[in-house]
Amino acid sequence: MIPTMPAQLSSSAKETTESVSKAFKSLYSNALQCTPDMSLASLTSQLPSECHSGNRDAEGAVTLDWRADPMTSMSDLTLVVYDGSGGVPYYVHTLLLAFGGRRSGFVAEQLKQQQKKGAATTKDKEYKIEIYVPPLAARYMPTFLDYIYGATLQLSTSSAPSLRYLSNRFDVRELHTHITKSFLSQDLELATAPQYCTAADELKDYELRDKALRVMAERMERMNATHLREMSPRLMRSLVQCDQVDCGGVILSEKVAQWLRCRDGTEPNAETRQQGDNCKNTQNSNNTNQIIPLSDEDFYWITHVQHMPQISQREALFYLDFGAKYPSIMNEVGPGSLKHRCLAACSGSWAIDYLAAHLENPDEVKMDLYQNLDDRLKVQLLESAVVSAKMMEEDKKRQCSQREVMERDVARSEEIMYENLHREVECPSMTKFNKVVVMGCGIPSANGVYISDCNASSALSPRSPLNKNQDANNITYEKEAVWNGSRVTFILAPQKSGHYYSHYKLAVRQNYQTKVLYTSPTLTRGSRNGGAKQVKMPEYGWEVEGDEEGIHPPPLFVGTIAGDIEE
Repeated sequence: MIPTMPAQLSSSAKETTESVSKAFKSLYSNALQCTPDMSLASLTSQLPSECHSGNRDAEGAVTLDWRADPMTSMSDLTLVVYDGSGGVPYYVHTLLLAFGGRRSGFVAEQLKQQQKKGAATTKDKEYKIEIYVPPLAARYMPTFLDYIYGATLQLSTSSAPSLRYLSNRFDVRELHTHITKSFLSQDLELATAPQYCTAADELKDYELRDKALRVMAERMERMNATHLREMSPRLMRSLVQCDQVDCGGVILSEKVAQWLRCRDGTEPNAETRQQGDNCKNTQNSNNTNQIIPLSDEDFYWITHVQHMPQISQREALFYLDFGAKYPSIMNEVGPGSLKHRCLAACSGSWAIDYLAAHLENPDEVKMDLYQNLDDRLKVQLLESAVVSAKMMEEDKKRQCSQREVMERDVARSEEIMYENLHREVECPSMTKFNKVVVMGCGIPSANGVYISDCNASSALSPRSPLNKNQDANNITYEKEAVWNGSRVTFILAPQKSGHYYSHYKLAVRQNYQTKVLYTSPTLTRGSRNGGAKQVKMPEYGWEVEGDEEGIHPPPLFVGTIAGDIEE
């Protein structure tokens, strides 16, 4: 605020303005020679007495305001901002833009260069700086200048990208740091990421754009596709191809299909349509962000097999219908083509049931997308559905047969287990058998009670009776059973891993060959009073060993039933 002019000054407003303007220019010329640690107060002290504060009447006071008439505000710098459609002049003050607390490093450097190039010619002339900024950033130039002149910013998702760009373009570090570290860290989330991504791309702020893409990719499964409406095909390609995408091809195909419908205004959800209409009205009123056409190349890469190896059954018909606009894409052949993936999705159980319901009762079960297909594609779809239905029927028969075999194996294994337990009860031996129960194993025949005949050696060693002085940790447990229609023996035995560690292994022995199926957590072995320290068999934490199919999951529980060995 420049204070009131005294009565002794000339009554001519023009002479007063010229006098103070010259004072500002003199101030700037002297400021170029100052050191960075000099305060703004020391600079303003060089102004003539007419510009210093005092007990004066408010009438005739001059305010540093870029919005005011330049003659009234005594502007000494014209900042012309171009956005591609023309230039807009802003009449500002070097005192604030070059030396204020929120100074612009860009403006200060430009003024310094102009002073060096023509110190004599610019002494009595105003300075002028021309700069180009994108249209989106030019829209927020008044807000940016308000901040320079001391106003408090009210940041929003709409304004933050542009103000971040302007703060970087004009080299206002304080504002750039505040937006990036304070505001964006809280406001950039899944719902606002598409808006940030679109604005940052228009402003060529690639750092902010890529950050917004990562936020969407990492939580793509929870992404509301209606928020992606404003994403251009190029940005959508970048999102789909992002390494951080956390969902599979099926979910991704659903999100892309919803995005395509939102672009065309054909999303079936009523609320979505209303939001789309409101968005279109806003766009038309502001003349911004017209929908960019989807090219063949865009459609090809957005639906590429690398990102969408599978298509959702619920969206396959949509892709077949929508793809009619892109014959070069839909005429491709091979397992990786979009058409082949869509036909495979239409052959799923849900898609076949839905299609069959439509064919049986077309009046009640509507399938407009199917009716829109050309006859040749309908024939291909029905042929694929018939073949898939036959394969599913054969698969059901195979699963039923396997289930019957498994049930017979389990029944026979239980009979064998009960026979062994009954023999143990009737055994006149002095030895008391130890027993272990296995539960929750992926091989049903391996579940049940394992009996030890008190062998001190490992499962593959020759058997020898266990006496009182032998290591109780070396007991092997066995269970005779039937697996895959063959008689086998499941073995539960310890295995040393060095001098201090050991594991328990659950293996299967068949035709004199033993294969390990599961392994227990590591046990620590030790000694007590010169003898072996008995270690409890791990009850939980077992893991599958190897990659054989049909043995998952590992045992959920392995526990000892009886334990002591009588003399």
